[in-house]
Amino acid sequence: MSETSASVIRVANVSKVYGAGEAAATALSEISLDVARGSWVAVMGPSGHGKSTLLQIMGGLDRPSCGQVYLDGIELSTLGSAQLAYTRARAIGFVFQSFNLLSHLTALENIQLALWFGGKESKEGHARAIDLLDSVGLADKAHLTPSALSGGQQQRVAVARALANDPDILLMDEPTGNLDSASEADLLALLGRLHAQGRTIVMVTHNPVVAESAQRIVRVKDGRVEEDRYNGS
Repeated sequence: MSETSASVIRVANVSKVYGAGEAAATALSEISLDVARGSWVAVMGPSGHGKSTLLQIMGGLDRPSCGQVYLDGIELSTLGSAQLAYTRARAIGFVFQSFNLLSHLTALENIQLALWFGGKESKEGHARAIDLLDSVGLADKAHLTPSALSGGQQQRVAVARALANDPDILLMDEPTGNLDSASEADLLALLGRLHAQGRTIVMVTHNPVVAESAQRIVRVKDGRVEEDRYNGS
């Protein structure tokens, strides 16, 4: 099923319940949210109130208990597992607080692996990975493993990896949560450049300073949208 929409992501009456019976826990309750192409949205709210669940459902990493999620007008529930994985790999780049870099691979190899999953051959992937590391200022760190990199450098590698298949959308869960203030500023400057290039960014954050970098702030509480405003309004 497809739907004509100006939104690159549309969440329609989505609920998410984990468990059943007396053990059931509601993470999201009838949330509806449109994300315009090229926008930068910050999702804020208390811990445990559904922010990360919402991000995972937006990106097809989790399925809602009810409701619909559309990516470029295509309802994700209509896609099989292989189709969904293919769509995610090409349309969405994920960045997580814990970086999720493979510790036994170099920065270059972490990015090359993402390119390989995206269908890029080894020679093409090597050149693309070097270009991506250069774009985040880490070309000289290509052959270092994550343990030899600072937290800020690891996060920049994670962003470069997320960009491997040139996605239109970046979904980020607390991307500055493990960074010092200088590394945080560097990452926000990088995100500003990526947004200026036309990428859509949706990021979960607890940090109001980080959130103010976005165009729009959505506050989630008790699994519902409590506030949805544009910066300066």
